[in-house]
Amino acid sequence: MRQLIVDTSCELNDNMIDQMELCYVPFVITMGNRVFVDDLNLDMEDFFHTMKNTNDTIRTACPSPDDFYRVMKGDEIFVITITSKLSGTYSSAMIAKQMYLEENPNAKVHVFDSASAVSGESGIALFINDLAKEGKEFEEIVRETEEMMKRSVTVIALSSLTNLARNGRMPKFAGKLSRVLNIKLIARAKDGKILPISIEKGVKRTINTVVEKCKNLCDMTLKCQIVISHANQIDMAEAIKAKISEIFPSRKINITGMKGLSSTYAEEGGIVVFL
Repeated sequence: MRQLIVDTSCELNDNMIDQMELCYVPFVITMGNRVFVDDLNLDMEDFFHTMKNTNDTIRTACPSPDDFYRVMKGDEIFVITITSKLSGTYSSAMIAKQMYLEENPNAKVHVFDSASAVSGESGIALFINDLAKEGKEFEEIVRETEEMMKRSVTVIALSSLTNLARNGRMPKFAGKLSRVLNIKLIARAKDGKILPISIEKGVKRTINTVVEKCKNLCDMTLKCQIVISHANQIDMAEAIKAKISEIFPSRKINITGMKGLSSTYAEEGGIVVFL
């Protein structure tokens, strides 16, 4: 039996979930005295409302090794985590892997450090699922997925820098300035880190810049599915999909909504594109 385990930075829509043998391991997010479990039952309307109205630092807790270990089952297991450069989730999953193999020495377990997040993880999950459907062996899936990850790109449009500044991931003045000036930071995930590549103002300019960066940075020979994730910004996601489909007419393009962890850092209106 094969199993795919992901953390809740991996954004999948209902259609994707229905076609996979998938198990989520959630983050936990704390805002003031409110604690949110970032699972499929999270009320995103309530989450966004709370996030807008809190002045407290928003704290996120990654899954523990036991969280991963408890859901592991079967003899072939693939695990995908958010980049190890931003979270301890990969370390938790690796410890869980060793725990599981001690009790199941004939099992095969591979933990993928996505070196990305959000739709970057989603694209990896879809790629693994597609290879499994083709009948590829465990080792082939690992090898081809790791190669794809090296060639893929994730482009990010952050709606605001407020929460990143609150959590000490950038200077506080940058968070205040982005909110006052309505600045959108365009970045890419590279080697597990988020690297700024442009700053834009306004929705139209942001859409055009995201599409331009996707075209200029991507490997045009890749055939994996494209994933666009949005934080309560479906119109913007649809506009980006329409433009990207002109560049990649033969590739399937998926749109997913962000859950709690992704929305915390991208903030409402944020967009992440994997291709």
